[in-house]
Amino acid sequence: MKSRVAGLACVLVVVVVSAVVVVMLRPGARACERIALQVSSSTEKASGVPESPKAMDEIVGAYHAGGRRFALADGRRGCADISLTALTSGTAARALATNWTGRTGERRRPDVWLPTSSAWVSLLRHENPAAAPAPGAAESLARSPLVLAMPRSKAVAFQEGLDAAGARFDWSLLDRLVVGGKPLRWGRDGLLGRGRKEWQGFALTKDDPVESTSGLFALIAVAQAAAAGRVPDAAVPEYLRRIERLVPGVIDPDGTQMMRGLRFEARCGSPDWGGTTSAVIIQESLMYQYDTDNLGGAPNPRTPCRSGVAGTPEDLVPFYAETNWVMDHPFVRLPGISDDQRRAADDLLAFIRTEPSRRFLAAAGLRDSNGDRFPAGGLTGLNSRMGADVLPQRSTATAPDLDGAAIAGIRDRWLASRRPVHLMVAIDESGTMGEPGTIRGKNRMDEVRDALRRAQGWLGRNDEFAIVGFAARSKKNGGTKGPDPVDLCRAVCTGPATWQPFDEARFTAAATGLAVRKEDNDTPLYQAILGAQQRVAARRKAAGRDGADDIYAVVVMTDGKDDYWDQSVREVLDNPRADVAAVPVYPVCVCADETQAAPLQQILRATTDEEDLQVDVTKSLSAAFAAAFASAVRPSFRAKLGG
Repeated sequence: MKSRVAGLACVLVVVVVSAVVVVMLRPGARACERIALQVSSSTEKASGVPESPKAMDEIVGAYHAGGRRFALADGRRGCADISLTALTSGTAARALATNWTGRTGERRRPDVWLPTSSAWVSLLRHENPAAAPAPGAAESLARSPLVLAMPRSKAVAFQEGLDAAGARFDWSLLDRLVVGGKPLRWGRDGLLGRGRKEWQGFALTKDDPVESTSGLFALIAVAQAAAAGRVPDAAVPEYLRRIERLVPGVIDPDGTQMMRGLRFEARCGSPDWGGTTSAVIIQESLMYQYDTDNLGGAPNPRTPCRSGVAGTPEDLVPFYAETNWVMDHPFVRLPGISDDQRRAADDLLAFIRTEPSRRFLAAAGLRDSNGDRFPAGGLTGLNSRMGADVLPQRSTATAPDLDGAAIAGIRDRWLASRRPVHLMVAIDESGTMGEPGTIRGKNRMDEVRDALRRAQGWLGRNDEFAIVGFAARSKKNGGTKGPDPVDLCRAVCTGPATWQPFDEARFTAAATGLAVRKEDNDTPLYQAILGAQQRVAARRKAAGRDGADDIYAVVVMTDGKDDYWDQSVREVLDNPRADVAAVPVYPVCVCADETQAAPLQQILRATTDEEDLQVDVTKSLSAAFAAAFASAVRPSFRAKLGG
């Protein structure tokens, strides 16, 4: 579904936008010792948006409204002053691994973490033990199994195909939906024979396993299915690549945002997603939030359809595997928490265990900590709409626990299953990049450096990168040299493009070297894009036959419109050199308005397979880079898999 995540990620500077929005809720007025408690929650449980609250927003609000008090060690009465933020679990895990340096909008490192799964805690413990809580420090608040969800009409057809084949759904079944490197088509023979031909090929949607838990669990489930099917270790990368062939579009860094986009498509396009998406791999609770239109944020019912006509999305129907991968939604006290904060955290946890809080969790589609449906609301209502035989009363089967090393191994093998990526990152270093960003105390260049640290999670050990900055004097501002027709980057780039094998230290060092220029301070955007494409084309040529099937791409970031020697977007769109024009460009823009973003959208359409783009203003600059990197890397899974 190409419209749900703009390959052009744009953040409006006229609106304060961040991946994390802080909600400060004060306790009652009675005298007490206020204990500040920073809580970071995954996005299916919290929105951080007062006008569109989710379960944890409601719980924290009710906690403060109740004026709760608890005993401190010296006999004083304490009351918790909670700051709640919403952040994807993978992003929070990587931020914790670096001691929360330069993260997206939170005032300080959290004291309590509410990820979607303890898998992230295990991964953190493996990769940075000093930043992770001790084993046994996490307590489950709720559970939610991983499901394959389809609109009802497609689910009925798929189940009929399974029945005819004498099969039941399991994650290994995904491998049977790819034949000859191509997804099976609906309405043909086999498992999809009962579907409608207008649904076209089977198209799967999932979120980013580097950022989001459903995507991570989908990856683990597929890898474990390969192991159970006795796929030899040497063949696992090809197995993973084959499954990725079912995912034609980009992967959203946030599963909640992904589901918002799918609901917008169902409301404003086809109620059953038509030919763009057949199924989504997601945790059960987000499927329920989709059905009840309780995803929060945007797109939402107030977002107008382009056609002006809105329909009613079909309910989603889940398929459960025989062995479920169940997310345990832990309550995690982090290292460094003080004794007073620990008592405040204990009181918050006790409140979450009460019946009013359980009702908020139920309304979010979560099961209780035993895997049972909450007795009131929530999944009971979903069960009534779908039929008692569709949704299990209890998610009883759980997958074997994996330690952090095993999870990291699966993730790294997935990244290594791609064809190598050669990515040039071109960053605007013009004077306006020194202006305040969306995060207090940081300018735009500070935010870019932090954002690149997050985005690099999409690169692996087989990839290489080059980071260059660009800026130059325009003619009207005293410039004495204009576009160079031979070396398109020479007049505007900070230096030669140095290709480096990827590792985190090299990438971080290169990003740290970016700086706002004081003298050459205009924005030669189109010249920089042309120069970056030229350098990437040269890299492809130098690689020769051995690198012919690799992926070559540009990610470019700017905060301004081109003001360099009267150039226009036609310079890029009408490039006569086919080898240069063929290099895909994925822009990231801190844009004043959509008009400013329009030329970059044109470039994206002309150089990639992304279509029907929308300017996405719901993400921070950090999330925008992650989306752009994901878009650049995605084609590497499809290489050598057939047409």
